[in-house]
Amino acid sequence: MSDWVRSPVRSVPEDWIDYNGHMNLAYYVMAFDHDLDDLLDREIGAGPTFSKSHNQGPFALQNHVHYLDELLQGEAFYCKFLMLDGDAKRVHIAGSMHRASDDAPVCVMEQVLINVDHESRRSAPYPQDIQDRISAMVAAHAEIERPPQIGRPIGLKRT
Repeated sequence: MSDWVRSPVRSVPEDWIDYNGHMNLAYYVMAFDHDLDDLLDREIGAGPTFSKSHNQGPFALQNHVHYLDELLQGEAFYCKFLMLDGDAKRVHIAGSMHRASDDAPVCVMEQVLINVDHESRRSAPYPQDIQDRISAMVAAHAEIERPPQIGRPIGLKRT
């Protein structure tokens, strides 16, 4: 697991296209969210399956998205993820979306998630086995080059 965790390839459906003729910004976030749920389930056991069985699950605390290029109707794309950091309750994840035809990055996402108990609506630590998998993934991803957009502040540059 010393590389980005990659999602399956899929295509941009017609109903994701906005009045500018390309994939609407909300669907970039939705695509990342869908593929991230799959990663959390498969790789660390903290996704939808965990949520249903433990009445807990990850809530987004912060999400930062950089739109680099457009995707058009029918274009194939995939997402890939790095686990940047984590602790007992939180994970810091980077995602990169790529056009499948040329592997060009079209969007970069950075997100912080926190595990929340659904009954109390308060943060809760992950079980130790999940914490261990988070730590292992953070360590495995530590030396992988990050996209230059990660950690950048938002705002207008003045020259």
